[in-house]
Amino acid sequence: MNETRNTINTVAEEVANEPKTQPAQAEPAKKRNKKENPSGNKIKSILEGSFLVRDKVIRLLPFLLFLTGIGMLYIFNSNYANRSIISISKTKKQIEEQRFEYINTKSKLMQTTRQTEIAKRLLNRGLKESKSPPRKILIDQQIKN
Repeated sequence: MNETRNTINTVAEEVANEPKTQPAQAEPAKKRNKKENPSGNKIKSILEGSFLVRDKVIRLLPFLLFLTGIGMLYIFNSNYANRSIISISKTKKQIEEQRFEYINTKSKLMQTTRQTEIAKRLLNRGLKESKSPPRKILIDQQIKN
């Protein structure tokens, strides 16, 4: 990294030592270079990774690790919430399907346990429905000692 800094410094020295042939045009070019160099140096230091070895960044490293941990926790929590929502929606769908199945089975049971339906099914076996109402038979029992 020091080599890169030295080459930049030598290039800057060479530009400063060059003779001025056109002073009117050279000044705006220098102003442009001065404006572009700071942002160019910042981008270059980010791409090279040399900004990571500065004392200020090293002092902030625990805070950056803390922020990274919080960010990972946030991502985990978001994914967990999404999975929970999907699970809840699947469960609701299953409950609704079970409810429809229950209603359907209950209506079939009600249909098959009607007196007329039972009479139709028993007619094939030779049993007929009684036309007279049932009577209660009472038996008097005497106690024999």
